[in-house]
Amino acid sequence: MKLGRLHHLGIVVDDPDSAARRAEEVFGIPITLLDESTYTCRVDGVEQSTVQRLGISVEGPPHLELLRTVPGSDVWHRSHGVHHLGFVVDDLAEASRELERRGAPLWVGGLRDGSCPSGTAYHHGPFGITIELLDTTTRNALAARANAAQPERPKP
Repeated sequence: MKLGRLHHLGIVVDDPDSAARRAEEVFGIPITLLDESTYTCRVDGVEQSTVQRLGISVEGPPHLELLRTVPGSDVWHRSHGVHHLGFVVDDLAEASRELERRGAPLWVGGLRDGSCPSGTAYHHGPFGITIELLDTTTRNALAARANAAQPERPKP
């Protein structure tokens, strides 16, 4: 089974606004910054909610995703380099189970209406890299938010 299509590289940063400016200055990659949103999930089986702020590149896939550091979080803390590889999958539950069968345990699962994983799933992957799976509905919602935030830019 192919995992899915590489959608983005996620990098956790302290200041998404500053990081977005630097990405455009240094790499010539424009980043669309999104408003804060709440992400409810289970981390190692424990339910929690965090307020997220992120930016995503116009160009891609693969896109460059900048996520704001969440103080005290074991998940969204600043690290050096890429935090995760994000893949779009057609069937999130099946792809998540397949990763577990392949030895990449579920770490964080999005939680909606009691269903987990829902929307997104983060797995401990090889080489110390986290693998994020996102379903097409979540990918489309992310693109819609980016387009609404800066409608004059090309669509991601």
